Amino acid sequence: MSNKPVRLPGLDVGASGWDAAMRAPSLGEQLSIRIGQLIETGEFNEGDRLPAESELADTFGVSRPIVREALSQLRSQGRIVSRRGSGSYVQRREDVAPPSPRPETPFGPLSSLSQVKKCYEFRATVEGDAAFYAAQHRTPETLAQMRAALEKLEAAVLDREVGISPDYEFHSAIARGSGNAFFETIMKQLQTPIEFTINLARSLSLTRTVEHMMTIQGEHVGIYKAIEAGDGETARRVMRSHLDNACLRIFDGPTGQGEG
Repeated sequence: MSNKPVRLPGLDVGASGWDAAMRAPSLGEQLSIRIGQLIETGEFNEGDRLPAESELADTFGVSRPIVREALSQLRSQGRIVSRRGSGSYVQRREDVAPPSPRPETPFGPLSSLSQVKKCYEFRATVEGDAAFYAAQHRTPETLAQMRAALEKLEAAVLDREVGISPDYEFHSAIARGSGNAFFETIMKQLQTPIEFTINLARSLSLTRTVEHMMTIQGEHVGIYKAIEAGDGETARRVMRSHLDNACLRIFDGPTGQGEG
């Protein structure tokens, strides 16, 4: 494999960048597709260890958080397996379990800004209650999942990356922590439109300052702290406020309140 850096195309979401924000996958998604192609063509052989994160970052001309996001997606697809202290390995085909089918759902990609607004309205209602119950039924395991997603989100902010996967992981961990499988199932069924809204909101936010993004990160932290403290009412309120602000930011621009 050539060591020449292969720069992935950036995501232009300036004043006229609505079309790009509405359709472009994140850099992590692009990189996961590229590595998957290299696996298919034999550049990375089945059973072999992938290069270290730092080497992949240098080769493809991206940051390490992007590499980590791409590897996370490849693991979820069963393309690679990670071994603690050893690295990531291309999974042999005979070792790959059939992927679990997503629940049947009518929810596909959003096709209008009106649908974006309705999706946020629905999310605020459902995820607000999920946060309420997560505060009541939190466990060390689910709290650890939320913290891990928060750390990935902060790294994405500092590296000026979109951070679709860790944002979705954070909200999914809250649904999982509710102790009610219906909340988690809804999040899985809505994964495509939810990731769409996250991509749109966070891509637009990249045109603003890191301080602005850290303020939004503080909203996520506030949700976590309320859940950790077992304060269901506050968890519900700050979750709903966070999602309402995210919607306002898309439609009102710099006068809105936040993204998420």
